[in-house]
Amino acid sequence: MSYASILVHVENDAASSHTRLDLAVALAQRFDAALIGATAATFRPPPVDAFGGVVFVDVLADEREQIAAELRDAEARFRSHCASRTLATEWRSAIDMPAEMLAREARSADLIVIGRDLDRQRADVYRTADPGAVMMAAGRPVLVVPAGTGALSAEHVVIAWKDTREARRALWDASPFLRAAASVHVVEIAREAELDAAQARTADVIRHLERHQVKARSDVRVQREASVADELILIAEQNGADLIVAGGYGHARLREWVFGGVTHDLLRRCPKCCLLSH
Repeated sequence: MSYASILVHVENDAASSHTRLDLAVALAQRFDAALIGATAATFRPPPVDAFGGVVFVDVLADEREQIAAELRDAEARFRSHCASRTLATEWRSAIDMPAEMLAREARSADLIVIGRDLDRQRADVYRTADPGAVMMAAGRPVLVVPAGTGALSAEHVVIAWKDTREARRALWDASPFLRAAASVHVVEIAREAELDAAQARTADVIRHLERHQVKARSDVRVQREASVADELILIAEQNGADLIVAGGYGHARLREWVFGGVTHDLLRRCPKCCLLSH
């Protein structure tokens, strides 16, 4: 399995999109994949007058034109960025909630590349996409790229192992990266009483990877850091890894995604790229 098509979210903010486009273009070239640029934005709630009435005077038309201009700018940025590169490209845009649009367009892609800029997401959910929401809805692996990150070597990879469906899915979804990596570190953080069982589980994973021509080693640890995510980030630092592969855990509650502890922490503060699968 390889990545034949990669979908990258191109936001209307030039600075945040530029480095992510660098990374996505490099991945598309590495895997000889088509690169699909995508963006979306939708209407903010209309203003309300002093009597609680909605003010519609030219507001909707003005914002529609503003959104259309932002979508055109994002497309121009994407096409300009890819113009000098030898790769197949496509473009998708819509007036829609960004996360919902990206999840829908994931039907065309093997991998989604999306940014992680919490300040922008909090400031304007109508112009930015929550990577966690995309991960839960898309049915595709999501590569979450921290702000300012413009390259991913994936020469050294850490796999956050947990004996669940999501972790098994992530292992398979990351296989193009794993086969090309110089080292793969399969890590399980376990309680003291479960160390032997965890050793047996990770040994199975190592044998499975070896059958797919992936050289890997296991590391079973008792948690020493403040959280499991902190432990994973420390291990990545110690091994020179710039990619963490993990299952993504969560469920919907009142139209919001509620994530498990490790997923939440990786989405909110991991300085490394994370490939997450649900």
